[in-house]
Amino acid sequence: MIEAALWRLGFLPAALAVLAGCGSDPSNAEPDPEPYAHDLAPGASAGDFLSGDDFDRLVVEVQYVAGFRPTDAALQALQTFLSARLDKPGGIQVQLGAALPAPNQASYSADDARALEEQHRTMYTEGGTIAAYLLFLDGEYAGGSNVLGIAYNNTSMAVFIEQIMQHTGGPLEPAQHTVEATVANHEFGHLLGLVNNGSPMQTDHQDEPNGSHCDNEDCLMHYSVRLSDFIANLLGGMPQLDQNCLNDLAANGGK
Repeated sequence: MIEAALWRLGFLPAALAVLAGCGSDPSNAEPDPEPYAHDLAPGASAGDFLSGDDFDRLVVEVQYVAGFRPTDAALQALQTFLSARLDKPGGIQVQLGAALPAPNQASYSADDARALEEQHRTMYTEGGTIAAYLLFLDGEYAGGSNVLGIAYNNTSMAVFIEQIMQHTGGPLEPAQHTVEATVANHEFGHLLGLVNNGSPMQTDHQDEPNGSHCDNEDCLMHYSVRLSDFIANLLGGMPQLDQNCLNDLAANGGK
């Protein structure tokens, strides 16, 4: 009786309309965030790596060509280096993946490294975790046979480990892991915006004739560190960042 009366008075359809309006409207849903860009120039993500504001955790995905596995000591040294400089309260993880099929190339360009990354990389920046990619390659760099490493994108770098193996472990030669770690740390330094390439200089210390490198020949970011000619200098241990580079990282959100 009551429903019939309401129907005659025109109230029930209105009530149903109100109830129907309580459901979610897909047109009002927030769009998914744009995926993080991993194809920018080295240094473009410097602040994101250094600061914990937007990303409080870092994962470094390490891949390598079959037969050219990096040493555990080098990967541990990389993690130690990053932990000392990056503000990542959620932690820093350096994760070694499975070996990649050998491309059987005598040399690799930056584009070759990008192609391998596109085919095999599995970890990307998502949520509060920023991801980096480190690739260990056989062969040599197409841009110069004495180059031991390159930073080729804002989250990506490569180390030419076969070249390192050829100059380490023998009499009057440094240990393989020392050179691996030195080169990896140097290239990650470029991802962190050194020198004057994403992390602004607090004092002028750029070696401009040699690009984004430090003018202190004892600093990890000196241009010579990434060259095979420098390997003999590593008998005394790995070079460290000088105070000017440390100041730049701290000013851009790092420790």
